[in-house]
Amino acid sequence: MKREHDDTDPQSQLNKRSKTDAKAERVGLNEFINHGFSPITGEFKSRMEDFMVTEICKNGAECLLKSFDIPDLPIDERNKDVQVVDLSEETVAGLNKVLSKEIPFFTIPAPVDKAERTSLHKSIGNFNDSLSTETTKDATNFNDSVVKVTIKSNNFFGTRDKRPGKNNQYLHFTLLKWNITTSDAVLRLCKTMNMKHRNLSYAGMKDKRGITAQRMCCRFLDPKRLLGINKSFFAANEESADSVVYKSSYIMGDFEFSKDTLKLGDLSGNKFSIVLRECEETTQENLDKVKHLLLENGFINYFGLQRFGNNGDTHEVGKHILKKDYQSAIERILTPNDNTKMDVRDALNHYIKSENAETAFNMLGYKNSTEGLILSSLAKEPNDYKKALKSLHYKQQTLYTHAYQSYVWNMMVSRRISTHGTAVLEGDLVYNDDSHGGVRRLTPEQVPSSHLSDIVLPMPGYDIQVPDNCCKDYLSEILEQDGMSIDDFKGPLGKEFNVSGCYRNVLFKPSEFDADIIKYSDENEKLVSTNLDSVLGKSFEAKNEGSKTALLLRFTLPKSCYATMLLREIMRSDAI
Repeated sequence: MKREHDDTDPQSQLNKRSKTDAKAERVGLNEFINHGFSPITGEFKSRMEDFMVTEICKNGAECLLKSFDIPDLPIDERNKDVQVVDLSEETVAGLNKVLSKEIPFFTIPAPVDKAERTSLHKSIGNFNDSLSTETTKDATNFNDSVVKVTIKSNNFFGTRDKRPGKNNQYLHFTLLKWNITTSDAVLRLCKTMNMKHRNLSYAGMKDKRGITAQRMCCRFLDPKRLLGINKSFFAANEESADSVVYKSSYIMGDFEFSKDTLKLGDLSGNKFSIVLRECEETTQENLDKVKHLLLENGFINYFGLQRFGNNGDTHEVGKHILKKDYQSAIERILTPNDNTKMDVRDALNHYIKSENAETAFNMLGYKNSTEGLILSSLAKEPNDYKKALKSLHYKQQTLYTHAYQSYVWNMMVSRRISTHGTAVLEGDLVYNDDSHGGVRRLTPEQVPSSHLSDIVLPMPGYDIQVPDNCCKDYLSEILEQDGMSIDDFKGPLGKEFNVSGCYRNVLFKPSEFDADIIKYSDENEKLVSTNLDSVLGKSFEAKNEGSKTALLLRFTLPKSCYATMLLREIMRSDAI
């Protein structure tokens, strides 16, 4: 069913496209599926609390920060009967040198017998609980093992017998943050605690511009250290609530010990609370119609503009990487744009003119940026573009190839909906009924009882099934236009970077959606209560009076689904 022109739809009269809309078209954001309502208008993310995201854990619990209590840690019963041994004079002298920081560490030959090693660890812990021990290989003779003794970091539990056991080795906690991305919050937190950022793990990324709550995890982390970091937040609270939002960036609580770590994807979804300000007058009848259409039909599950970077071209870098044209990929990354910071732009322009990577690198203020890592690599080996790409963090490398997959998927979905509307086709893919994540093709008999929200399309990769219909041709044609084939997705930067592909639902239906009208008078007026209010013990209720109109939208989406794409569907705009 091809979409028809609808004169009752006010958006059918909107023919002018903004720069943002044009950028969206370039990455395949071209179609809508719901019609017959007056599009919602309004300003997005005017104030920090106008965009709130709460992570929904795998068990369905909503991740709101509620408590700063430290849970009781069960005593590790493994070593309760371990005998303490007398330490030799030489060992005691070495331990004292470590404590006085005369030497950074001290090693003791590790006993072969496990019980004796355990006894040695406990004895050193009893000698001074500021010491940390581990059994490791001898640096001078790799065939031998030693017990290495260092001063315990303030962040972690000390010697092994004082650490939580296997059933409590991971500390999970809620990070409530604002005006900072998840990755920047992790970097800042790790810098404060003087530990490597890989120690912290999390289930998903959250936006910068907003107030967001999510679960984090770290092995053997002492929660008292995080409570110490919270002090700056509560100190700022001596002033107004708004100053807290801007003087601090995050607080942590809801501590829980667990035997399991936390990995990317370990969440079921996100709950959104979004305020749109400066809205045109709308009726409750129109809002009810929007709600009905979203719950009935859903919205196109596009990858949003944020998937493609500030300049909307990370997929182009990914395309060059997949084609093994590493020089073009590097040139694209090192080309400044309107969003590039001044010092970075100057450094990149210098490199483009002079090809002197070392000088350009020295011009950068922040050396560990993407541009800095690449320029540093090129300064050492000017023509090894593949090595320059591999100098980036693994997640950054895969971001580019994932962006190209997302671009192809968006283009394929747009062609599908432009041609067939919401119709289900024979040969479409759906997930298997089991829990293994595989897919199967629809038979003619299954088509009438299926909805487009059941259908998945493949993210291109070397190990995917494709629909047995026109979508198979769409995929091939889109790749051919870029001089690509499915074979290009195998190991563009080595075997560890194989792009296998996966599947993604064409549509998503929110599990809930509500829209409330709020009246206000001042553009800076606070309109909603936040998790920060509850943490501070403050109650808030909007006045709900004035000449201006705002809308409070509340909905829940599964993971990997963009709230901006739901807003795009009901606002008919990509400028969000």
